[in-house]
Amino acid sequence: MVKRSFAFFLLVLLVIGVFSCERTAVDTTDRSYPPTESTSMTSKAEPEEEEETEPPIIINEDTLVMVQNNISSYKIIYPKEATASVLTAVSELQSYIKKITKVELPVCTDEEPVSELEIAVGYTNRSEDGQFDKKKLGDEGFVIETKNKKLFIAGSGVRGALYGVYTFLEEYLGCGFYTSEYEKIPSRETLVVQPIERDEQIPLLEYREIDFVTSRKNNFQPKLKANGVYAPASPEVGGRVEYVGGFVHTLDSLVSQKDYYSSHPEYFAMKEDGTRQNGWGAQLCLSDPGVLKVVKNKVRALLESRPDANIISISQSDSGTNVMPCMCPECRKVHEEEGSYSGTLIRFVNAVAEEFAKDYPNVKFDTLAYRYSRKVCKTPPADNVIVRLCTIECCFSHPLGSCKDVYAVSGSDNTIAEDIADWSKICNNIYVWDYVTNYKQSVIFFPNFNSMRQNVRFFAEHNVIGVYEEANYFSETCDFPELRSYILSKLLWNPYMSEEEYWGYIDDFLKNVYGKGWRYLREYIDLAQNTVKDYHFGIYEEFTKSAFSHKTTPKRDPEMLSGLTLDMVKNYESVDWTKFFGYLRSTEENPLTLKGEELFEKALGKATPEQAERIKKAKLQIDFLKSYVMYSTYSKSALTDNIVALMSDFFRTNEEAKAVSSSEKNDLIFAVRDHVSEKYASIYEDFNKSLYTEARKYGIARLGEGSPDITGGELDFTKLPYDWKKK
Repeated sequence: MVKRSFAFFLLVLLVIGVFSCERTAVDTTDRSYPPTESTSMTSKAEPEEEEETEPPIIINEDTLVMVQNNISSYKIIYPKEATASVLTAVSELQSYIKKITKVELPVCTDEEPVSELEIAVGYTNRSEDGQFDKKKLGDEGFVIETKNKKLFIAGSGVRGALYGVYTFLEEYLGCGFYTSEYEKIPSRETLVVQPIERDEQIPLLEYREIDFVTSRKNNFQPKLKANGVYAPASPEVGGRVEYVGGFVHTLDSLVSQKDYYSSHPEYFAMKEDGTRQNGWGAQLCLSDPGVLKVVKNKVRALLESRPDANIISISQSDSGTNVMPCMCPECRKVHEEEGSYSGTLIRFVNAVAEEFAKDYPNVKFDTLAYRYSRKVCKTPPADNVIVRLCTIECCFSHPLGSCKDVYAVSGSDNTIAEDIADWSKICNNIYVWDYVTNYKQSVIFFPNFNSMRQNVRFFAEHNVIGVYEEANYFSETCDFPELRSYILSKLLWNPYMSEEEYWGYIDDFLKNVYGKGWRYLREYIDLAQNTVKDYHFGIYEEFTKSAFSHKTTPKRDPEMLSGLTLDMVKNYESVDWTKFFGYLRSTEENPLTLKGEELFEKALGKATPEQAERIKKAKLQIDFLKSYVMYSTYSKSALTDNIVALMSDFFRTNEEAKAVSSSEKNDLIFAVRDHVSEKYASIYEDFNKSLYTEARKYGIARLGEGSPDITGGELDFTKLPYDWKKK
């Protein structure tokens, strides 16, 4: 026993690795800044510099030494009949190991004789591969495991093996796939993997969609494990969840007004007054047998044309809150029987799904629980029907279930949380159409970092198996789009992650993407969240005079009156009126623009040139907010209001000015008003022109959903950013 222990001791080697990277894998021990009031990053003390050091590499008898002294005895094995996706997984693994160590491992099929040191990717013919439950792992699950000096990354030829390789690179080799343009790759002379007992990961959500513009670039979505319609469709990355015939709001194309309104007006929803709906948002009469026949024929043709389809959408037209379902006598009867407007829709979709269930057993039929159809009905959806609930009305500054919806819902008195819970009792295939941006001004910070984790967990707890995160899909730059894509991808893969893990991923991203001043940006996120902690923030928030602070009533600042004299008023052309511009501004300065700008500048001071560009891009959210804040002081209309209010109060309270006649007083007030509004109106316009230049530099084309394209044409910079095009 003594001899064996001594021999084992001799096998333990301490090798000092050479690392050129800026960080290691996610550090789950550094969690000093969770988003709570008690531990917020609002201390006046400067954040301490962090000197990151890699731990020494320990090699023992169970360690897999993949590369040492620029030499490797390992080879990568893959199945002879490998799919294109498995070949990509093998190529990526080989490529990244070479980037890390400068050593290229050989690759070969499992026809090669078994050797002692192998990395098996996919399901090979190696005897150890027989233990993996392929049915359990499905298309996307994988197992990472070591056995007898061999590494196994086992997963399907759809996406499982590829996801397993990306996970291995991140969690075991220290790579970081942060954005479509920036990834972290460590540099190592010695590459070791300590024993891995069994890392089995199977996604709870079968459908995971993130549609920030930046996440769609450079084939990045497979690294995020996103598999929705914005992911690449190519076999080389395993394809995606494939819709056929449109992604959503499809009934108006399946039974179009152009083709049927004139000949069959009865196909379209009846209004309360007996007329038929038409134009944008018009719904169908889902109790009409002719509509069902047309839809079945269209669906059959679509499915025959696309044998690769996984889902076909049969969903109501998009509409505002004023559009309602059909109110014909037959539809009304169904509404009453079902206790919800969703009853006609579910009965209709069930009928279509039943028609094709036998011939297309792998296809599901997707519909919406949206606006008027959000409330659950009595008829359960068929087993091959997906019900996709939309969170469009809810509050996002607080977790679901903790407060009421921000906007009213036609046909439901419940909150979105209550409606999701009710649907989960009768439906096994629930998807959620979630929102992660403010569509009135998508560049400015959307305060949902404190609710995202809990919301995704809530979905998972209520039978949700697919989530689409609708984001800023129209401009490359907004409020941390890359960070949001990154953390949402982690949440959709693991909805039950802890709060510590969640903020750890966020900190890890900030640290690596933005550099040594990352803590200032974390402080900004906390500050922005705390600014609206008592406010219910929806996806159509207007940024009014006091913008993000939500203090909508400006206050007069009487101290400014003490600096104004009658002589100055009479000689108004020689006065610097900028000193008085803030007369109607709130006495409490906007906390987010002032402190936020300071924090971004501090982060810039610690950044490399490459990191500085990323920070400047992120800082646009502050600059756009500043434009909204400035509007209440520097726009022409605001200058007019401020100066008139200032002068009126001056003549009312200044003893010397009280003696001035009414006519002279009025003449002076109007003269000062006109002078100031003409001389200083360019201040706000010039700021917006400069802001526009930066916005275009960083790829902003639109500022919100429904806002005009700002890439060309005549713009009016005297207005708020959302209205620049309205000249």
